[in-house]
Amino acid sequence: MKSTISVSKEVKEMLERKKKEMEIKLSRPLSWDELFKLSFSDEEEKIPKLTEEEAETLKRLVEEGRRNWRTREFA
Repeated sequence: MKSTISVSKEVKEMLERKKKEMEIKLSRPLSWDELFKLSFSDEEEKIPKLTEEEAETLKRLVEEGRRNWRTREFA
């Protein structure tokens, strides 16, 4: 069964970029069906998630890095 969905140009470009990224990552061409199946599968569950503490630490480090960068940038 084939169907067509209407999306904005912006969404279409985003989907095309995502498809290209996935093709590079998997080293093979993907159909649109495969892209959507991979995107909405439980594969995301296999991606490690940060704990609240890890997320806060990372956020703090990024903020410190930005402050240091600004200090060097304008010194």
